Amino acid sequence: MRTILIIDDDVAFTAKLKEQLSEAGYRVLNSSIIAQAERECAREHPDLVLLEVRTERGAGWEALPRLTALQPVIVLSSAGLEEDVMRGFAAGAADYVTKPYRTGELLARIQARMLPEAPVIAPAKPSASAAIVEELPAMPSKRRPAEEEPEPVFMSEAEELALLRNTETTPIRQLTESEEQASFGHRLRAERQRRHLTLVQIENDIKVRMYYLQAIEDEHWSLLPRGPAALRMMRAYASYFGIDSAAAEAEYRSRYQVDDKGPSFSFTVGNVNTRITRRAPPRWLIVTLAIVLALAVAGGTIYYFDPAFFNQLLGTLSS
Repeated sequence: MRTILIIDDDVAFTAKLKEQLSEAGYRVLNSSIIAQAERECAREHPDLVLLEVRTERGAGWEALPRLTALQPVIVLSSAGLEEDVMRGFAAGAADYVTKPYRTGELLARIQARMLPEAPVIAPAKPSASAAIVEELPAMPSKRRPAEEEPEPVFMSEAEELALLRNTETTPIRQLTESEEQASFGHRLRAERQRRHLTLVQIENDIKVRMYYLQAIEDEHWSLLPRGPAALRMMRAYASYFGIDSAAAEAEYRSRYQVDDKGPSFSFTVGNVNTRITRRAPPRWLIVTLAIVLALAVAGGTIYYFDPAFFNQLLGTLSS
């Protein structure tokens, strides 16, 4: 099994990426400390390294030349400026992918940059026909379609825009019965794939990071931020496709305590239980109290330093 080492100090992102690579059939290691990652490279000899150069406040830039001397390195970073990409390739990176990324494209780039495995040749027993085969003239072998040169992984901006335009004309299929009855996250993914949308497009539309969208689709609630923010993300993603999120919100509330209504208390009068929720005071009241407090503080300060000021002021007003 091919081994990939992830070097990134974003724990939530690393967990999701590790899951994606494991599902693709790779053995995945990860580290958030540069020195530890270099020791891991020397010990495990991974086939490929995915490096976030901003790890440990940019220490990944310094480690990049050392890592590329040992194995292929793909820079997978949020540093996406042109000078960052040029700096990465100058330091020996085999490829440079910026966040957010398309999962399929990342897997294709990983496969293209992975070192080829050494072929394992089993020892063959000599047979009577071996001598005859050796005497036959060598015939030019025809390359099968599967052995043709792989298509280039890089895509120009014009080709990418054309691909997005083509998906708009692709007919939208109907959901199957199993997809309609699936769980909340699986139904969101089925609906997104049915409409030929990417997580990047949805992120731009509803302003929710694609890492959280993937966590919602996989129903990995532990990767979402705690509290009302997670519920707002779930509602935004569900309303984007017109799906009811009540069941998923109830499941989230059953696992994590969500306080989205402010503090409250209850008491019992006779046989009637009364619950009182404390609400924030109106804005005009807060402004009025602030002005009164400021005037009181100013008057007290003036009286402390100049007690005769108010006597003079009263005399002036009375005259």
